[in-house]
Amino acid sequence: MERQARLGKKVNANLRKNQISINHLLDFQLYRDLPEYQKLQRPRQRRRSSNGPKKQHLFLHGMRFINVNYKFVLDYRKNYNVQQIDPNVPVDTDDILRIIVPKGNACPICLLEDLTAPRMITSCGHILCLTCLLSLLESEVPALMKKESKVIVEKYKDCPLCGSIIRQKDVKPVKIDNVDERFEVPKIKDEVVLTLMSRQPHRVFPLPRSFEELQETIDTFPWAAQQDPDLSQYLRFFKGDLAYLVSMYEAEREQIKAAYEEEKELYQDDGKYMRMALKNIDDDLALWSSKFNTDLPDNAKAHQANKSNGHGNTFYYYQTGFKSSTVYVLSPLDIKVLKSSYNNDYAQLPSSLIAQVENIRYEELSAETALTKYKYLLHLPQGTTIGFLECKWQNNEYISKETWNTFKGDLTKRSKQSSKKFHLEESKRRRALNDEERRTREFFNRENNPHEEHDWMPPANFGSLSISDYRDLPALSAESQDPESSPEEQERQEAQRLQKTVWGTSIPHSEIQSLEGEESWDAEEMIRKAREEMERQEASGTGKKKKKKKLILLSST
Repeated sequence: MERQARLGKKVNANLRKNQISINHLLDFQLYRDLPEYQKLQRPRQRRRSSNGPKKQHLFLHGMRFINVNYKFVLDYRKNYNVQQIDPNVPVDTDDILRIIVPKGNACPICLLEDLTAPRMITSCGHILCLTCLLSLLESEVPALMKKESKVIVEKYKDCPLCGSIIRQKDVKPVKIDNVDERFEVPKIKDEVVLTLMSRQPHRVFPLPRSFEELQETIDTFPWAAQQDPDLSQYLRFFKGDLAYLVSMYEAEREQIKAAYEEEKELYQDDGKYMRMALKNIDDDLALWSSKFNTDLPDNAKAHQANKSNGHGNTFYYYQTGFKSSTVYVLSPLDIKVLKSSYNNDYAQLPSSLIAQVENIRYEELSAETALTKYKYLLHLPQGTTIGFLECKWQNNEYISKETWNTFKGDLTKRSKQSSKKFHLEESKRRRALNDEERRTREFFNRENNPHEEHDWMPPANFGSLSISDYRDLPALSAESQDPESSPEEQERQEAQRLQKTVWGTSIPHSEIQSLEGEESWDAEEMIRKAREEMERQEASGTGKKKKKKKLILLSST
């Protein structure tokens, strides 16, 4: 068939022998998607993971997310026995006076980070200014959209970020803590101050051991207005009363009026939403006043917490004083080393210590780990990020030489792994910064020089050699031309000296003769050897005839 096509004859593609089916290509599948490949890859992935199987992260939304990441000021009259038994149960929104959040939240409507009378949507956790929230709730749907469906009318009363429904009763005041969480993080190779915390089993909050006498005076939670001592970095719940609400709303009134005066000068604001915000504050304050003037049933009132004698059931652990949603505590191995150095007695441990951080191991608190490995963290809800600090104890004043010699093997091995991990992450960070800088430089080069042609593909290089085109350069020669001769004489001399090769290039006669001599010798030698081999195969009868190639036409039915 190939011979017919080469001779110009018509090939009959309808013959069955000249066709082959390619229907199997319709079910083409990448090798990475094949079950056999996936089966081979699973064991590799398990071997790569040094911390066991992959852990599932909890999906937190609404009040569960708020309960894990933020702090609360609650009605002091209520009892919160449910939260003391199970910290995963969120507090009832009717009992929340205020929610404390870290700095760094911006209003999605006015885009200001310095929010005016901030309010949180408890169905999703997003924060808006009070005036922006009221303007969102008062916005109307265009007439064309009203004709489509009644559901669209509620669309403009959803959260502008996630679409959660906004209910007026679930919107709570917010206090922006003047601390940026981005800087409330311990750093590797830096020293950190750790405080010995103690928590009794019947309490949902821990306190530094140096303030143990304060635990006897606290019924449920400390007061939010209490400044001495400041324990806000360790606690999640605080108590508040009507006086606290009055001072809070008065401060918000001043913020709203100051913001209105500024917007009046800049944007000629008519003050509509300012008046609505002040009315909203008056309504909330009147509602809370009526609540505090109403007696609660006995089962809802706060009761004196049970006293616990002795330290047998008290949990001790070391924690940093960073104001962050991530709780940074000392790792279990480091606690074991410290206990061994102080006769395995928590009462003899120092109230605070300073150590250098070697590594930070992050882990998400789950029900299994809280009940088995980290019982001292049972007061934290599931989903809380725990940062376990691994410190350097060599030549540390809190560790004796005998203790260091006992744990030297484990601590040295951990130090090597931490150093290796740190250098690997640092190299990756530098590589990423260099790549980003290169991409930025190339982007600005293209933008500043749009008319220049940019090479998107690098030149083809083979080791230290590169492919270059020298056809436009003059041919090299050992003889030099006479500069005083005429142009016609120079062309004649050049034609006599050079000769065209089969590739169209010009080289001197001497080089052509040397090349032809070498090539003729190589060719004759190769032909002679090939003929001898053919004659030997024909004599022995082992020669095989070469099969003719067929031209196959592919078709699908």
